[in-house]
Amino acid sequence: MNELSKYILKKDSIFMPYISLGDPSYDLSIKWAEAISPNCDILELGIPFSDPVADGPVIQKSYKRALDNQIFSMETILETTKKIYEIIQKPIVYITYLNPVISYGLENFFKNAYNSGVRGIVIPDLPFDTKEYLSIFTISQKNNISIINLITPASSKERIKSMKKYSTGFIYYVTSFGVTGSRSDFDSKIEERIKMVKDVLKIPVFAGFGISEAEQAKKISAYSDGIIIGSKIQKIIEEESKDPTLCSLKLSQYTQEIKNSLIVKKNRNYENG
Repeated sequence: MNELSKYILKKDSIFMPYISLGDPSYDLSIKWAEAISPNCDILELGIPFSDPVADGPVIQKSYKRALDNQIFSMETILETTKKIYEIIQKPIVYITYLNPVISYGLENFFKNAYNSGVRGIVIPDLPFDTKEYLSIFTISQKNNISIINLITPASSKERIKSMKKYSTGFIYYVTSFGVTGSRSDFDSKIEERIKMVKDVLKIPVFAGFGISEAEQAKKISAYSDGIIIGSKIQKIIEEESKDPTLCSLKLSQYTQEIKNSLIVKKNRNYENG
């Protein structure tokens, strides 16, 4: 069991908010993270990318702002991540597409990411059953970083079973079809599906994609191990970042509301991870 898995099992409830690095600047990303920190258990950071196929319009626009406002540099990404980690002292999970990781160099990326506080990574365009996955999985494990697999409402039980030996940290369960973004309705079988995934994989399951309101987070936290929210947070940044003080206040208030809504669960035990 790696560092991220051990950390998760010590927590009674987990909130993993998301921010896009570099939106509208790297310095302000640090400020946003500091505002969110008291209310988060794990922080998810998005690495800007020009073609984010899994993301909805809010996060797509945040990446565009980040890429328009400064020259993309993985070194700057890693340096900013390290500064954030030194402030929040909580695990960081990256979400990134495969191209920036390969372009930087796999060995260097995972080594430097770990040294910057990263303990998990989500790569939406890297299915677990590709030949690229195995080599990347091996390197990530060597550097004590969990590759977080995505499971959707369309994933078959057979496919889920086949990813067990490649599942570490937690599973990112996509609560609805489509891309990221706030929603009012979720798959009617979400509770049944999440319980099935936990039973099959014996690993914590976090729910994300579409959650934006405290009542939604409370309901889903009753049967999931963690709640992930990104688009709502990025919408606050989009609307309020011209006044960083006000933006930080709104981020703090919103994330506190979500964190306070989560249902506390004790004595969780998983064999995998």
